[in-house]
Amino acid sequence: MKNKMLLLLLAMQAAVFTTNAQVRKTSNGIIVNAGGHQVGLFTTNNAAFCLSLNGEMIKSTFIASGNSASSPYTVVSTPPLYGIKTAYGQLTINTTTGTWSLYDAKGQPLIQNGAYRFTDSSVEIDHTIQGLLYGAGNISSKDLTKSQSGSAVGNGVAGIPYLWNTTGYSAFGVAANDNQPASWTTNHNQLAWKFPSKIANLYLWPASTIYDGAKGYVKLTGQPKLPPRWAFGYLQSQWGWEDSTYISNVLTKFRTLHLPVDAFIFDFEWYTTTPDYTVPKEGQKGYSDFTFNPKLFPHPAKQIADMKAQGVKFIGIRKPRLGNDQRLDTARKNGWLMNPHTDSRDLNFSNADLRQWFEDRTKPMLQAGVDAWWDDEGESYYTCYYWWNTAQCNLLSTVRPNYRHFTINRAFSPGNQRFGYCTWDGDIQSSWSSLADVPKDLLNFSLAGMYYGACDIGGFHGTPEKETLVRWFQAGVFFPIMRSHSDFGTTARFPFLWGDDGEAAIRKALELRYQLLPYTYSLGHEAYNNGAPIMRPLVMEFPTDTTVANMTDEWLFGKGVLAAPVLNAGGKRRVYIPADTWYDYFSGEKITGPKTIEVNKQLDEIPVYVRAGTILPLSPVVQYSEQATTAPLEIHIYPGKNGSFNMVEDDGTSYNYIKGATRTTAFLWDDATKTLSWKVSGGYAGKHAYKMMKAVIGKEEKSGMIGKDGKLSF
Repeated sequence: MKNKMLLLLLAMQAAVFTTNAQVRKTSNGIIVNAGGHQVGLFTTNNAAFCLSLNGEMIKSTFIASGNSASSPYTVVSTPPLYGIKTAYGQLTINTTTGTWSLYDAKGQPLIQNGAYRFTDSSVEIDHTIQGLLYGAGNISSKDLTKSQSGSAVGNGVAGIPYLWNTTGYSAFGVAANDNQPASWTTNHNQLAWKFPSKIANLYLWPASTIYDGAKGYVKLTGQPKLPPRWAFGYLQSQWGWEDSTYISNVLTKFRTLHLPVDAFIFDFEWYTTTPDYTVPKEGQKGYSDFTFNPKLFPHPAKQIADMKAQGVKFIGIRKPRLGNDQRLDTARKNGWLMNPHTDSRDLNFSNADLRQWFEDRTKPMLQAGVDAWWDDEGESYYTCYYWWNTAQCNLLSTVRPNYRHFTINRAFSPGNQRFGYCTWDGDIQSSWSSLADVPKDLLNFSLAGMYYGACDIGGFHGTPEKETLVRWFQAGVFFPIMRSHSDFGTTARFPFLWGDDGEAAIRKALELRYQLLPYTYSLGHEAYNNGAPIMRPLVMEFPTDTTVANMTDEWLFGKGVLAAPVLNAGGKRRVYIPADTWYDYFSGEKITGPKTIEVNKQLDEIPVYVRAGTILPLSPVVQYSEQATTAPLEIHIYPGKNGSFNMVEDDGTSYNYIKGATRTTAFLWDDATKTLSWKVSGGYAGKHAYKMMKAVIGKEEKSGMIGKDGKLSF
């Protein structure tokens, strides 16, 4: 009997030893031995699973720091199958075959029989797929649906190692070196991830909708911080500001002609007398990298203060390189250049010493009053903009503590949304075809984690026709960031240079942009809180409608506003109205979808439609976002369904909103009783908080107080 008991104990110990050799539990998952390789199955802060080849969690700029935290999980152990199970799903691997699978929270399979293989210098992870793929940026294609991602950034383009599959999951890849990112391709019904490194992290999470995919993405890579509220207005840029008198005269024109604007953006001329494109690799003696050009700014602090007194902020262009010979010599000696043995003068911003040196020399510019930066030509390495913004953000926090960081950049990498970061789609042509391409780029940005997309309204190269420019401004009303720009030697995109009818049409578009500010700014808070983009492809709201699967010539602004601007000459276009009840924003005409309608719009008219159940907060027309007004907030209600909208107010410039310093007015529309009610939460009560409101349904209006709970019946 004793011998039998001893044998049983030995067998149990052997089983435990075998199990322990096969699977090892860690703080955030398990590591198993499969086919001679260590494979990690980890959780990441209630956001995703991580399938890790060679069992390591890679430290990456792409991943938000909070995702080192563990999610609650249980171990699945039915040898040779092991895995982890959470509230949001399950990830398993067969240690004998090496195949892995992903399941949703209900246990339904999303990926089955996934595989992996190692080469001398890379890891590949693949599996069978069904459905459509979205979300990889715009470098491989301007279509919304994708067959591959990219692994680079360029002039207005970015390839992001991310996807959402219509079968119900999202995936995001991280390789050992952020500057050599992962990528994926498809071949028939196979999807293959390639990691140019010996280790690989493939993050996976169940996501039944694109909204779920986006929510998981920002949990993993970081919430998109809000830019300052003024950045949601209109930003006027050009290359070719002539001198200080010219700047003053342009500002006077905007104000006297009642053309709303919130910032002027300055190209090379604000800090140097000549561009640096002909500067040799050794640099140029006396070249100005960190000073104001006295022709434009002889008294920079006073001039910038005068601009701000009239509601106009200062944004200056920056380049990721040096032109001054002595500073270049310093950078070269310290190993701060990306490619010291070539003609490149580009700085390696990932070097902490270089960032500190750069910040010290940039500091006087901020102290003089610069509000934000326009970062250009930083595509020499994948994470250049990330590290460049790190330097600028760190500096801002010392010069102007708690002031929101905002930059306009020509590309992006994952995680850059954590800065309050805008990307514009590069140096495009002044043509109808370029205008038609802009929403393709910006919608792809939205699906790849870049929430604040912009473009050069009017195009950069060349001078557009008046009609083209006007239609571009009208489209820009419904971009996350509205900014015009133009090349040196072309006609500036100042509205007053384009004839009386052009000026009037552009003014009308700008006024609509400013009326929408309470709505747009609240969408920014929605993006921060749950990852829903401001500018959305129709497929997000109508996923089963095959007509909109790849539609980019019209889009949603939030959930309820359908923008279908004219993107071609002549004023005529077809507009697809999805299945629902809609109202023409300007005429109030009711339209029931799905149907395609023909429209013919005058130069100053924009096709815009609002969905039944939408509650749309509208500001009185102001000339800049911070302009004081006693006029009431208008709440436009579009009946036919119940509806809700959370309007968020805060101080517009600080990060206090992260700590809850907001006022949220939760509007509810009960269609059966024709009642609008609202509840107020949060303690923000700053000078720009609305005090009065006017609710509007068609031609019926009722007034009420805002700032405390209330109700109006119609």
